[in-house]
Amino acid sequence: MRAEGLELEKVEEIKALIQAEKKFLGELVEHVQRWELSGAELRLYFSAENGSFADLLEGRDAIEKVRGASSKALGRPVRVCVKLEAGSNSEAPRGLAGTQELRAQVERDPMVRAVMQRFGGRITGVTRQPKE
Repeated sequence: MRAEGLELEKVEEIKALIQAEKKFLGELVEHVQRWELSGAELRLYFSAENGSFADLLEGRDAIEKVRGASSKALGRPVRVCVKLEAGSNSEAPRGLAGTQELRAQVERDPMVRAVMQRFGGRITGVTRQPKE
């Protein structure tokens, strides 16, 4: 984990506040690769491999809880943005082999496995979402 624009102690304080309020969110922010504070904006960067954690953190309620904890730890209001680390995305695999590789990657994802185990789910198909 790296931090830019803020001390690692502040990052740990933010993580502790989030963990105390919402354990699930605390687990998600453990996968942040880089914390970056620029002005009033706190950016949380995830690697491409941990993109599913970023997706789960982007909901309005989750972002609001992270924003509240961050603002409290930093002593000022901040806006929170969740991003994927630039350059860590590989080109999407193509064809049947690419689909099988993507399915295997999804099946290995710890968050997917936890959700499937908790709710008794199964994967019926996988598709790669187009980039916006």
